Amino acid sequence: MRSAFFLTFFLAVTAVVPLLLDYYVYRHWRSFVSSRRETNRPPPLGWTLPLYRVTLFVMPLVAPLYFLFSNWWDVEPKLIRWMIMSVWGVYYVPKGLIAIGLGLRDAWRGAGWIRSKLNTASRSNAEPRAEPTPSPSDHRVRTRREFLREIGWGTASVPFVMVGYSLFRTVEAFQVRNIPLAIENLPRQLEGLTIAQLSDLHAGSFFDDRPAREIVSLVQNLRPDLITITGDYVNSDAAELPLVEEALRQLDAPLGVYGCLGNHDHYADVAQVRGRLEQQTPIHMLVNSHQTFAIDGARLHLIGTDNTGFNQEFGDLQAAVDGMTVSEGGDDVQILLAHVPTFWDTHVRPSHPAIDVMLCGHTHGGQVGIELGPMRWGLARIAYERWAGLYAEPALNHPTRSQQQLYVNRGVGTVGPPLRMGIRPEITAFTLRRA
Repeated sequence: MRSAFFLTFFLAVTAVVPLLLDYYVYRHWRSFVSSRRETNRPPPLGWTLPLYRVTLFVMPLVAPLYFLFSNWWDVEPKLIRWMIMSVWGVYYVPKGLIAIGLGLRDAWRGAGWIRSKLNTASRSNAEPRAEPTPSPSDHRVRTRREFLREIGWGTASVPFVMVGYSLFRTVEAFQVRNIPLAIENLPRQLEGLTIAQLSDLHAGSFFDDRPAREIVSLVQNLRPDLITITGDYVNSDAAELPLVEEALRQLDAPLGVYGCLGNHDHYADVAQVRGRLEQQTPIHMLVNSHQTFAIDGARLHLIGTDNTGFNQEFGDLQAAVDGMTVSEGGDDVQILLAHVPTFWDTHVRPSHPAIDVMLCGHTHGGQVGIELGPMRWGLARIAYERWAGLYAEPALNHPTRSQQQLYVNRGVGTVGPPLRMGIRPEITAFTLRRA
């Protein structure tokens, strides 16, 4: 009964919200077309209104009907799913950007209307003045205003170009980010050690195996000492894995390839996902367990948890570190693989201050945002305080370390519409340094 309620709510939201957004844009477009008719300026654009009225009511039904009446989670109808989600994204994401611009303009006009009403009220006791005679300058002002309005609607095409570009280019514009990782009391033997991180492959988001092969090629070109993968190998079905398995078989590093599980892996048959990865690829799954590497007398502890977060509670960090031999001098290194960044606040910092670094993913950086120098914002920032990149925070109650670090990977796959705007898919290359 509860699942039926949430399904109904989800379908209603995916239909009503796009309808309201699109209707808001439609009303402004209709007003613009009507103003052009009044001035008899070509092109008339009247033909767009009947077409827009059709798409206005048809497009909100596309996603809900698809989710309701198809096996959208299967790997077989991948082309259909990609086409439907692409059309939906190209149609609505730009409309959202246009609606924001229109909303700001309407808010400005609303503020101006309020100011004019206040000014009228303040002059209510003044002597009546004669109505001003229209002058040529008034006509020029109107002409300039109409010109700016046309320019504004012309630039409204830009979001459609941006979304189309992101669907076919940015989604697979994989970026290698080189991150120096400064760790206090890092043993000299571990200085310069390199770790590659992948996250959120979402095999079901790929149309074929080509993206996975490119990702693995980029990782292998880094020649890392250790490769880590922080969950979400599939969208919702182990049957998606063949799209990435052949590529993942090529992963190789001197210290090995290790991974943890994510929330989407549990949406599938998690035992099957884990089993296939361990049997068909070189990935060693760390599920509430750890692996210790002895390197020239120094120790590197790699810890992995099952997923906790996003309404799942499968992680057991205490079980993961049980039996781990820790140096009395505190000069070994502990790196944790966990999927969701909120695990940092709920489990790591309060009770495990000896963990030096936590690597995670899950957020995708929001897939839509902006990262230009110091300007950084993604949609994931709405839900997550730590949404992308490196975060260093004070260690709580640790005798020899003053800080712990968290890295949130932007992922290489997508979830929902196959869309990335401003947030490129990421492969991370860490180099350990002594702080």
